[in-house]
Amino acid sequence: MKKIIVIASLFLAFSFNANAQVATKVKNVKSVEITPESISNDIANLTKTVTMEESLKKDMNTLLYMRMEAIKEVKSEDEKRAIFEMYGKKILGGFTPDQMNQLNLNKELFLKLTKY
Repeated sequence: MKKIIVIASLFLAFSFNANAQVATKVKNVKSVEITPESISNDIANLTKTVTMEESLKKDMNTLLYMRMEAIKEVKSEDEKRAIFEMYGKKILGGFTPDQMNQLNLNKELFLKLTKY
């Protein structure tokens, strides 16, 4: 009987320990909230910073919406980082060298568009 009680108490002790570790990992997760309003603000800031044609503005808007949809579908932080990196390269690929220089002047916007 004593062995059963010892085994049950050890089982409960280890299960509580495992649950406590999972709870702390969830608290450390960085949350990036992307909404249509934030995309509109990003596009507005982008057009103020970089001179671009209307077609490029529409393309950037489309890319940001596609990134938002892709981020909503994944759960892990590593996948979100990979999506930000992939779409960041696509966004930067649409700019000419002069436009890249203009964008690099606004580091906050540059990092917001390309880094997770």
